[in-house]
Amino acid sequence: MSKKQDKAKIVQTIIRAATEYKANMVGRSFLYVFEGRSIEVVYRTKDFMHLTGVDSHCSAEQFFKDAIRGKLQPKQIFFSTRHPYDLCAKKMSQLSNLNRIIDSEIFILEDTEPNTFTYKFGLTDLELTVCLSEDTDENGNVVGDHFIARSLRVEDSFDRADGAFEVQYIFSKKNDQRKYDTIMYMDKGMTIENLSSEVQVILDDRIKNQLSEIG
Repeated sequence: MSKKQDKAKIVQTIIRAATEYKANMVGRSFLYVFEGRSIEVVYRTKDFMHLTGVDSHCSAEQFFKDAIRGKLQPKQIFFSTRHPYDLCAKKMSQLSNLNRIIDSEIFILEDTEPNTFTYKFGLTDLELTVCLSEDTDENGNVVGDHFIARSLRVEDSFDRADGAFEVQYIFSKKNDQRKYDTIMYMDKGMTIENLSSEVQVILDDRIKNQLSEIG
């Protein structure tokens, strides 16, 4: 396969993944519960390009807009020392599987260290890992309580983390809603008694009733 054909194939993979990312992840908040703790995560349009592993002269926002409109072109992407082709090709094999971290059995890794940068958390299904960090402004100040997706790794990341925990629940809600109203995933045997009061207070009553009936 020629380089031109290869780039075209990569672009088509990105377009498909962007469409699913927008439909299932953008505009929603996700609450991951594990070991009596929880974190909230959002998946933003401006972070998608970095997850792909490609370089582009487009802004992250324009890159995503072109992708979801099916207008992204092979000439808009390139590879570099920072974003090498081999790493991109590896990410392409799992990019379309991002949905698995919002509705499937996964693990949460704490203090993961890909290369030299330490991410506070990582979400992994053993085949892919999405690295998370706090949201910061241009001065490095933390803004908001959510974590954001910063990087996609296609590797076993357990040996790069200080701790690994099974995710017991994943809840979701639209960003403009106050409380979580959808159960995306629940580990077998879990009941509302497994949830801390801090988590219960941000769950919609319908969800709490549903969990109470299970218990």
